[in-house]
Amino acid sequence: MATKTMQHSTNFHPPHKSHPVWLGAGLAAMLLGGGVALWLLLGRGEAEMDPSDMLLAQMQAAAAGGNVPAFHALGGQLRAVQGSGRINVVASDVPASQCVKAGWRLAKLGTVIVNGVLPQRLSAAKLSELCEGGATLTWIPD
Repeated sequence: MATKTMQHSTNFHPPHKSHPVWLGAGLAAMLLGGGVALWLLLGRGEAEMDPSDMLLAQMQAAAAGGNVPAFHALGGQLRAVQGSGRINVVASDVPASQCVKAGWRLAKLGTVIVNGVLPQRLSAAKLSELCEGGATLTWIPD
């Protein structure tokens, strides 16, 4: 019968001692990095937001039954009216460039009427034509 003998390793290394200063500095760097990342992600306020994005958000909030401000982000009147059993959100005095941007995005979420005209086929060119010189933008969400 063969017997096995256990051999002990002679290369014993004690665990590394970490210095509290390095540990604290590493933790502080991680916290600082996380704080900067969070600030960059969440720090974009309405001041940096595109005006057409603000108008879009206000119109969507009005359609959802939220508190409708008297004036939208671009300075014109904003109102929500009930028509044909559906809510219509109307933004008046929308500058042409913002009208095109917001109108194009709203068209993907419902029906868009510009200055009382409901185009049969909506394109960026048609929106530019309808919004020329400023517009009243009506949106009927789907």
